[in-house]
Amino acid sequence: MKTPFLFLSALAAASLVIGCATEQGYSPSAEKSLMTPAIGEAPSRIELPQAWNDDIRMKFWFTDQGARIMPYTWFTWLEQPDSREYFRSSAHMEFLRYLPMPSSLENPAGLPIGFALGKDRSSGEPWMGMTCAACHTNQLDYNGTRMLIEGAPTLANFVLFFSRLVDALNNTHSDAAKFERFARKVLADEYNEQKAQALKARLGQLAKDLTERRMVNALPKDFDPDFTSYARLDAFGNIQNAGSVFALRDLNNGNPPTAPVSYPFLWGTHQSDVVQWNASAPNTPVIGPLIRNMGEVVGVFGHLNINNTSIKDRLKGGDSRYSSTVEMLYLGDLETWVRDLRSPQWPQQYLPAVDADTAAQGKTLYKQYCAKCHQVIPRANEGEKYISVKTPVAEVGTDPETAWNADFHMAKSLFLEGEKSQILVGARFKEVTPAILIPANGVVGLVLKDPLTALEAGLKPVRIDGKLDKSVEGTSMTDHLKAHFKALKAMYKSDKTGDSSQKGDDRDLTGLVYKARPLNGIWATAPYMHNGSIPNLWELLKKPQQRLTSFWVGSREFDPARVGYKTDQGLSLFRVVDDNGKIIPGSSNRGHSYGSDLSESQRWALVEYMKTL
Repeated sequence: MKTPFLFLSALAAASLVIGCATEQGYSPSAEKSLMTPAIGEAPSRIELPQAWNDDIRMKFWFTDQGARIMPYTWFTWLEQPDSREYFRSSAHMEFLRYLPMPSSLENPAGLPIGFALGKDRSSGEPWMGMTCAACHTNQLDYNGTRMLIEGAPTLANFVLFFSRLVDALNNTHSDAAKFERFARKVLADEYNEQKAQALKARLGQLAKDLTERRMVNALPKDFDPDFTSYARLDAFGNIQNAGSVFALRDLNNGNPPTAPVSYPFLWGTHQSDVVQWNASAPNTPVIGPLIRNMGEVVGVFGHLNINNTSIKDRLKGGDSRYSSTVEMLYLGDLETWVRDLRSPQWPQQYLPAVDADTAAQGKTLYKQYCAKCHQVIPRANEGEKYISVKTPVAEVGTDPETAWNADFHMAKSLFLEGEKSQILVGARFKEVTPAILIPANGVVGLVLKDPLTALEAGLKPVRIDGKLDKSVEGTSMTDHLKAHFKALKAMYKSDKTGDSSQKGDDRDLTGLVYKARPLNGIWATAPYMHNGSIPNLWELLKKPQQRLTSFWVGSREFDPARVGYKTDQGLSLFRVVDDNGKIIPGSSNRGHSYGSDLSESQRWALVEYMKTL
């Protein structure tokens, strides 16, 4: 690789303006002082072959990516809001559909998969935050066998988890007996009245901060409380608000997260040219995956801050313009493991065997009706790059809210007005801007603030056996960054003037697309469509007007015939239409009618074939 000397020199100069580099954190291990038994049993699970060994699995589950929700000991001893049972108990976390695990050096308090141990950079205090495994690992049950699927979309209800967490903090702060139990556990041998009062003050501040976060990300009052619920979340909306509201410190500068989506599966993510359901994030080598992963952390308590300090003050050594708890080097590790992840094969030793003859008929139909958008990639080639198909939203006919909100949620740029959106390049911020550009500006600021760490992190997943991937060999970091900015510019080539409060068919959807990706391992990724509005593959192949308009979600019990989870049991009811029979924006199951005109036997053949992908 060319030595990016000139580029790094320029970034070093830029970092004087942006702020000095931050200290990198640490990986969770050997925190013996935090060891405590898990509350309840973690179920035994079968792990399917997906190219990961046990060591990588454990690292992926518990490597800190920089999310900071609360001090680790606080979460360890926090009680549920309405009982004396601990919040982290296996029964409670399973109810929320996170995956309970036993205590270990990597997971000292026996928290669920994806609840990681990190460290505050200034104080050294251990903190708890989510890592990507919390949302991209799942368990599938069939006839008493529990199968763990790495990289699969979670069934978890993040909104309920967070709401109960906020209630637990507020109740612990206001209930004297509850607080005393909490304080004596957290402070242990150091407990005294003075330290208890200091702890209560800190607890009150955190409860206030998280209560504000819940308020900002709340749905409008006329929405069904279960609109988001199990198995889906408006992560894009949360990321937007992390920038426009919390990074800029204006509680009135947000947008309601009204376009929840099914969590995407991770295998093939690193190999795609773009990511996100609306194909909005370019996966340009080195810098693309790092920026997208940093954006994800910002959305889950990465604590991005953008300060209103003048260039003159920053040159004098004042406060850094950009700061965050994001751990770039560990994001490089996580992306490396995702690069090597492979899709799960239908496990015929645990599920009914695939009918080979029927699947062969389905293969022919798939080539005719599906492969144009969802290319078939042989398992041996899953590690190779591919170009995804971007289908216009108006053409595919599926729910437009995700694509619309991503482009047309607007926010005030406040003190960023007049500055370049990508700091060194890009159009200048107007008074009102697409909301997503604000956290994007913050993430680029973090990269420019510490270019050497960013370069090291970005190169991790393009090294294979210690050598650089040929796709980046001989290409400078300058070229990678230019390519990324060029791709971003293409995505925002016109001014956004839409009003996201508009609903109905009169909206102009020109330019909005959804990404169609290869369907390897699709059998393990229900519910389907980008918004999780279709429970199984069989329903997906029905005529849109004949699909289920309500079904239960949250059950882990698998239906191997229809390929999805059981729809007659669960924890919340997914509704496509309201009480008046009108489709609920964000929950439409219409569109994607490809193959729906086939005979019933042909559609069953297609389902059978998709089990083999």
